[in-house]
Amino acid sequence: SLLKDMMGRGPQNMQVCVEVAKKYHEELGSEELVQVFESNRATEGLYYYLGAVVNVSEDAFVHFKYIQASCMLGQFKEAERVCRDSNIYVPEEVKEYLKGAKLPDPRPLIHVCDRFDFVDELTEYLYLNSLLQYIEVYVTKVSPTKTPNVVGKLFDLGANEDFIKRILMAVGTACPVEELV
Repeated sequence: SLLKDMMGRGPQNMQVCVEVAKKYHEELGSEELVQVFESNRATEGLYYYLGAVVNVSEDAFVHFKYIQASCMLGQFKEAERVCRDSNIYVPEEVKEYLKGAKLPDPRPLIHVCDRFDFVDELTEYLYLNSLLQYIEVYVTKVSPTKTPNVVGKLFDLGANEDFIKRILMAVGTACPVEELV
C-alpha cells in the first residue's frame, strides 16, 4: 500500500517505486506489483521494474507483462529479444496479444510463431494486414525451411502468383523442394 500511495502522488516518485519493486519483488509478489503499476497507469515504471527481473524470473506472467509493456512503449527490439530467447512465456497467450496489438514491426510475433509452429497463422496475419515484406523476411532470413508451409497458406489465401514466385526466387535453394511438390 506504500507503493500505491507513492505512485498516487505523482510521477516524481516513479524512480523510487521502481527501485522498491525491484528490491522487494520476491516478498511483495510480481502479480501484486504489476497490478499497482497498472492501476496507476505507470507503464514506463512497469517496464523498468520488469526489465530488471525478467531475465532471472521463472514466472510466465512476468515475461508476458514485460513483452506487453515493451510493445506499449514502442520497445520492439526488447519485445523481440524476449520472444526469441525466453522459454518461460505461454506461446498462445503472447501470440494472441501480439496479433491484437497490430504492431508496426511484427518481428516479436514472427519469433513466437516460428518457435512454436504457428506458421499458418503468421502467414495469414502478415498477408491480411498487408505486411508482405515481412513474409519475405520470414522465409529468407528466419526460416527458409518453412517456405512450403508459407507458400501453401498463401495459395489458400488467394495470394498473387507473382508474389509467390518472388518469394520462391528469393529463398532459392534454401527451400526444401520435395515439400512443394
